Amino acid sequence: MAYLHGAYGELVPTKDTLPPSGVGTLPVYIGTAPVQQLSDFSNTINKPIQITSFDDAKAKIGYDDDWDSFTLCEAVYAHFRNGIQPIGPIIVINVMDPAVHKTASTATVTLTNSQGYLDEPAILSSISIADAVQGTDYSVEYTNDGRVLIKDLNGSLISPVTVSFDKMDKTKVQNSDIRGGIDSNGKRTGIACVDLIYQTYGMVPTILAAPGWSHIPEIKEELVARSNKINGHWDAQVNADIDSISAKTIDAAKEWKSNNMYTDTNLKVCWPKVKSGDKTYWLSTMATVRMQQTDYNNDNVPYESPSNKPIDINGTILGDGTLIDFDELQANDLNSKGITTAVFRAGNWVLWGPHNGNYEYGKDIDVRDKFDCSVRMVRYLTNSFQKRYMIDVDTPLNRSKVDTILNDAQVWLNGLVGDGKLLYAQIAFNETSNPTTSMVEGDFVFDVQTTTTPPGKSLTFSVQYTLKGLDSLFGGENA
Repeated sequence: MAYLHGAYGELVPTKDTLPPSGVGTLPVYIGTAPVQQLSDFSNTINKPIQITSFDDAKAKIGYDDDWDSFTLCEAVYAHFRNGIQPIGPIIVINVMDPAVHKTASTATVTLTNSQGYLDEPAILSSISIADAVQGTDYSVEYTNDGRVLIKDLNGSLISPVTVSFDKMDKTKVQNSDIRGGIDSNGKRTGIACVDLIYQTYGMVPTILAAPGWSHIPEIKEELVARSNKINGHWDAQVNADIDSISAKTIDAAKEWKSNNMYTDTNLKVCWPKVKSGDKTYWLSTMATVRMQQTDYNNDNVPYESPSNKPIDINGTILGDGTLIDFDELQANDLNSKGITTAVFRAGNWVLWGPHNGNYEYGKDIDVRDKFDCSVRMVRYLTNSFQKRYMIDVDTPLNRSKVDTILNDAQVWLNGLVGDGKLLYAQIAFNETSNPTTSMVEGDFVFDVQTTTTPPGKSLTFSVQYTLKGLDSLFGGENA
């Protein structure tokens, strides 16, 4: 280090995410990414990829503002470029394969000072110019703004040049690519790649989302099916959208939800889409961001609903871009049917709706499942117990070990109660739950009773006029 004497200032790179070690909620997004921008995209298809910042995303999966074609870019921007609280990490699973999902195309490029730009999602290795050799006569590379830069290396190109290339084509991506599965060789694709996250990163997936795809019922069904007992253990939340092109009104949204069976207990259903400046988001993306932000601010415990928390938007729109305005009363109508939306109140746009898709006002619902935070909190408990005591599997379970588990777990549960994150929690090792036939097989059950903390969905203050105050006019006790 050089000798210093004086006052100095220096610019450091923008830090646009929170430390991965400080965030417990892990969103997983399945969709399409512009991986053709990378020099080597061989390890970016049907694999879970951890993203910790906007620049990290550009380096690992590319970035393009065409979110309709590259749906994962919306999630990246929402998490790491929002104006409220950049938050990460996230996991992305890209199904778009430059070798498969492509279309042949041509374009005319004007060269200025021996270089020009191609504004298409071209696959670099496929770019060709007649009577010229890539790497000898010209070079191609992606710029930071997602365009292809073509350079004339030796002055042999005559402007304008006709460029032939293969470009990424989202229309070639099928619903089956997103749903994915496991082939005869054990290779996972699409949503089935969620199973690879824990073994790859040692992290538990807690939210599954596929904005741009989750409004398709068969994909929603696969997300919900995959969210239960991931790797035989982990339980996750699913955030999905109603098709806001088909459903253009509040009544239509309620009907669409019912007709398409978006009624699962661990499914948050969102409508309509939202805008922020010149960008358009699926509301499920914003709900996912808001959940991770809220959990982070609560020591990574999902006991608080993301409802009535700010989201970085400035309006609600339909799928065709049409503005749609409604007030809190109409938003509550959506909430009463288990649909989460967005409203403007107290100077901010907020996520609005503390329920999941199973909720319907007046319907007989397990009290545990009435609120999104209760559903998530119970899953948080099951996931946490498994992580805490996985190390004890296959070790001798004598009375001392039983007491150790009971004491350790109760201390942890008491801490959650003491912080108001649970109202009640008690763990026990009961004889009735552990018959001899089970114990000789090495199967043991610890019973946990808990009461989750309900949100104050409505606060009513009854104001009544009284004549008592008039006594003050005569110097009475209120004078």
